[in-house]
Amino acid sequence: MLNDIERFFSGEYVFLAANYFFFAYGIALMSMYFTGVILASRAIKRNKKKSRFLQVNDIVSATDIPSVSLIAPAYNEGLTIIENVKSLLSIQYPYYELILVNDGSKDDSLEKLIKEFKLERRDATFITQPIPTATVKYVYKSTLSKYTHLTVLDKNNGGRADALNAGINFATSELVVCTDADCIIEQDALLKMVRPYLEEYHSEIIACGGGIGIANDSVVKNGVMKELRLPNNLVPMVQVVEYIRAFLLGRMAWSEINGLMLVSGAFGMYPRKRVIEVSGFDAKTVGEDLELCIRLRRLMEEKELPYKVVYLPETLCWTEGPPDYEILIKQRDRWARGLWETLKIHRKLFFNPKYRYMGIFYYPYWLFFEFGAPIIEFLGIICIIAFAFFGMINWTMAVLLFTAAYIVGCIFSTAAIFMYVKNFNHYTKPKQVIELLLAAYLEPFLYHPILVYGQMKGYYKKVFRIKSGWGTMTRKGFKVSDT
Repeated sequence: MLNDIERFFSGEYVFLAANYFFFAYGIALMSMYFTGVILASRAIKRNKKKSRFLQVNDIVSATDIPSVSLIAPAYNEGLTIIENVKSLLSIQYPYYELILVNDGSKDDSLEKLIKEFKLERRDATFITQPIPTATVKYVYKSTLSKYTHLTVLDKNNGGRADALNAGINFATSELVVCTDADCIIEQDALLKMVRPYLEEYHSEIIACGGGIGIANDSVVKNGVMKELRLPNNLVPMVQVVEYIRAFLLGRMAWSEINGLMLVSGAFGMYPRKRVIEVSGFDAKTVGEDLELCIRLRRLMEEKELPYKVVYLPETLCWTEGPPDYEILIKQRDRWARGLWETLKIHRKLFFNPKYRYMGIFYYPYWLFFEFGAPIIEFLGIICIIAFAFFGMINWTMAVLLFTAAYIVGCIFSTAAIFMYVKNFNHYTKPKQVIELLLAAYLEPFLYHPILVYGQMKGYYKKVFRIKSGWGTMTRKGFKVSDT
């Protein structure tokens, strides 16, 4: 008994307990990833089969498809606003309107829009507000016949969620697509996004997400992606790999078992009546896309109605990723705070059988692995430093375990890249594939630690109640071609 106490205070038991905990957590996480690869592969095959029966050309020629409102908030986007609005206006869909919400921009965004699209100012008092928002001052409509489907709302600043809610209030369509003014959307994106709503008869589609791609250093002409290039710098290059892995292996897998809890705020489609029913996006959180999706799921669970949240694997929307570590940290800081806030808001779900799989499995997964992973990694680093200081680490075994974890991570990234290259025609050149693989293999050393730092910074702010909003996301803008 005395020996056991001495061993405990000597740190041996603590060392063993930490080893078993980190090992068990790592095995559980890797098992999730492995299952994700299997589910994603099956989902991609299923999606391809479905697309054969309902082609894009069939949808575009149909007369009974739902109307769509594309809502894009804009705040100080003067650098890219014209090209991006042109891109959004050129989308192929028979019945859609573009609602651009100028959320109190302090730059020349509105002036540029008025000049380029010959906007005419109208009174905004006629807008009904089922969702409360900051005051909408004016409504602008284009006087040019080719831009009759463009509406610009000029409102007081209230944040992204508030701006989206203002657009949802103004919309009269059946479906709303929420995006960002700085995104480049594929021409046939809406035709593909609406397909699940036409195919599904037994369940209601409450949210549909499309793939998001990183397009730094790509070339845009008249608002259309003219040439997709891989980014020149390492930070956005690794983000290409990260997005491929997260969207293809992560969200595709969850969609296959109807466990998807997040539709990206950059490009998500929702039934307008359901969004209004849950009072729109929550302007009090910076993770409004995740929070809305969970709230919609809760609504359907509480009403005991059959529903689905679906994800389309094709990259339908291109955005500019953070170009350097400073902006990347700000972005992941915000994402971490948004995740914290959302999980806290919906903590009632935790192992609550009333919400079936969402309460028993999906929410706990987000809590233990999405929220908990950076904390576990940070604690792991602290433990390694402490145990090394007391000479308790078998360095040979430690190096072997690190190498094994690194190889497994590289295998998952490699699988994601080759699945993407095989099924989609974006990065088909051998040089591009090699560059993506190289970025994936450098990610654990030059990128992932920065990611963990950004997430822990966000958690730190929440623990010590440090107020912080979205932060300034400086963008360089897409390369614009005149030829």
